[in-house]
Amino acid sequence: MKELKIGDTVQITGAVMTGNVGTVVSIDEKREKYLVRVGGATQNYFAADELKIFTP
Repeated sequence: MKELKIGDTVQITGAVMTGNVGTVVSIDEKREKYLVRVGGATQNYFAADELKIFTP
């Protein structure tokens, strides 16, 4: 898994929610997925290759 950690700000690059910026709120090591929250209530799981560190 890519070395992302809880609290990292990431940009979504995968097919779902592409371009959105969110925060890693949980890591599912077993499934190798990161739970990313976008805005106040929207969140989804993403694989490491669907995320990149956000740099404004």
